[in-house]
Amino acid sequence: MNVEVLKDIREELKELRLLYKELIEKLIPVEEPTQEEKEAIEEKDQIANEKELMKALGKTNVSKQQSPN
Repeated sequence: MNVEVLKDIREELKELRLLYKELIEKLIPVEEPTQEEKEAIEEKDQIANEKELMKALGKTNVSKQQSPN
């Protein structure tokens, strides 16, 4: 194959990718997030400690375990 053939193939691939992208955008429209979703994305996450996690999981008797040294 010579260089011109490869260039033509590359151009056709670019066109196919663009057509495919346009087809997908028509079939699956891009939706903007709701205000609630935007806030959830932007706000800083809270970090729960072990006691809070165990409480959420329904464990009532949670004691701290000492880490082995």
